Amino acid sequence: MSPKQPSIEKLQRDLAQADAIAQQKSNFLATMSHEIRTPMQSVYGLLELIEQEKPDSNILSMVQTAKNSASGLLEILDDILEFAKMDADQMTLDSFEVPVRTLIYGINEAMAVKVQGKSVDIKDDISKDVPFVVIGDPKRLRQILMNLMSNALKFTHEGIVTIKVSTECKVLSPEKNKTCLRFEVVDTGIGMEEEVCKTLFQPFTQEDNSTSRKYGGTGLGLSICKKLVSIMGGEIGVISKKGKGSNFWFEIPTEEVSNSNPQVEMPSLDGLSILSVEDHPQGAKEIMRSLQSMGALVENCTHYAEGLELAMRRPFDVAIIDQGLPDGLGLDLIRELMQLRPFMGYIMYTVREDAGLQHTLQSLGVTYLTKPASRLGLGEAVQDAASKTKQMSIEGNTKMLVAEDTPSVRDILKRQLDKLGVDADFVENGKQAWDALQSDEYGILLTDLHMPEMDGYELIKKIRNKDEQIDKHFPVISLTADVQMGQRQVFMSHGFDECLLKPVSLGQFQRLLIRWGLLAEDRKEIKTESKTNSSSPLNENKKASIDLISIEKQMGQMDDQVIEMLGMFADMTEPLVNDIETASLANNIGTLKEKAHSLKGAARSACANILGNYAEELQDAAEVGKNDSELIAKIRNEFERVKEEIKNM
Repeated sequence: MSPKQPSIEKLQRDLAQADAIAQQKSNFLATMSHEIRTPMQSVYGLLELIEQEKPDSNILSMVQTAKNSASGLLEILDDILEFAKMDADQMTLDSFEVPVRTLIYGINEAMAVKVQGKSVDIKDDISKDVPFVVIGDPKRLRQILMNLMSNALKFTHEGIVTIKVSTECKVLSPEKNKTCLRFEVVDTGIGMEEEVCKTLFQPFTQEDNSTSRKYGGTGLGLSICKKLVSIMGGEIGVISKKGKGSNFWFEIPTEEVSNSNPQVEMPSLDGLSILSVEDHPQGAKEIMRSLQSMGALVENCTHYAEGLELAMRRPFDVAIIDQGLPDGLGLDLIRELMQLRPFMGYIMYTVREDAGLQHTLQSLGVTYLTKPASRLGLGEAVQDAASKTKQMSIEGNTKMLVAEDTPSVRDILKRQLDKLGVDADFVENGKQAWDALQSDEYGILLTDLHMPEMDGYELIKKIRNKDEQIDKHFPVISLTADVQMGQRQVFMSHGFDECLLKPVSLGQFQRLLIRWGLLAEDRKEIKTESKTNSSSPLNENKKASIDLISIEKQMGQMDDQVIEMLGMFADMTEPLVNDIETASLANNIGTLKEKAHSLKGAARSACANILGNYAEELQDAAEVGKNDSELIAKIRNEFERVKEEIKNM
């Protein structure tokens, strides 16, 4: 054996160990940020609900302060998740058109709110030879500049903060047929010592402890900027002097877009009617010009009241709405329009980078788009919003068939459909559904994905194969507790027309049925406002087993029928928990996985969310061959808690 061989083997082992540690760290950061983000989203959502109740001014002020804090924490968690992705080399860049000047103007507009009450001017300085449009990732480029601007404004108490853009790169050498852009954020703030500048782009680093205490922040922003610039093939740095301000710069290679030779094929928006509510003249012009070039008919207005009046006068396919309007908030306008026009698609197009706002819009099914999007990005967002909300048509019979193997979930769905006045039949698995569909009695199918004998995936394949033979499309909606499956590109790729995530709220169900023509559009909206007594012990328990607010959203109100339904859920679920314990004792992993999945869907449909989460953990463990007895004990204890709460009702 060569004397050098052991050292090579040791080097390989050390390298593998370092990779494993790096992966473990990234996984930990990603998991931690995700696990904290989930309850924080609930906190933000509840604060938002309290705000909508229009409390007195003192309570409203406290709620808004708490909401802003929750939004700030969500942004920090997003930074941690972003850092973990880049650390694990999982970050990929988009390649779109970037309107450079619109990008800079939009960032300065967004940053203007940060200088209110300060003697600071925000300016831009863009060289004349900078191309109007280049190829790049507008979202990531905006992220870098927003981060640098936020830092500059944080440490500048008076004076000027300027974004400069030029083609005079001092570090990168321009490649053939490429353009090099240099971005600089120059401030007149407190500045830094040279020693600090050398370590500033390392993770979790700030100038010193006193800076961290006085100004806050995680010290992750600049590290993320450095990684993003590196992925873009560029360089980033800082020039600063204590008491004399700072100049944060980065240079990236890019490519100019010629107007006569577009780089990408734009989506066709022929015939789509668009309502644009945008008060910034340049922004309104960009929206109209971009969408009209793709064939859309665009009508623009500048105020909340005007947008509402236009939508009342006639329907549009899609509404693109800015958040900051002269006479109100875009979010409030979207909520009002959704009641008026349930078939319209909605896009929030804003300069605001707000994690809380983004979460709210996602929960409403509204696209969140930050300015400036590329023409392609804007066009695709409009196309997607229009396709998701257009009215569908069912040929022939309109009776619904529901395939769901869990008895308690079937019971909840039946009660919801009865409340809405929709006729439906129920079957217990995919095979029964396939047999029932041969009668041509049904016009639409709502199906669970994981069922015995034949699951939803095999069922949709058989239905789509038949569709090809008879040249007819049969609408199928998937019903699942899997959040990943709820993404449009995922369920569409399997052949489903839509996806409902468990637990299904009554409002969601109603909008879907209206969209498919099973309910009249002018049907009165079912209210799901909470009537629960605020002094109830269940509300005081922060870890209540049954989420009463979600139950009311799902069933419309808390009444005797709902309590009876919950009692039936407990009775129907007891055998399922017993089966899980039996499968565990027999070490039957296959049965354990199947029963855990059924319990997950049943628990979440009954809004027993803690029980549903435990069931999901057990399913995940079983999928990798693990029989987790401690988790099963938790499931039993939580189920007993659920039964006790239902009994107390």
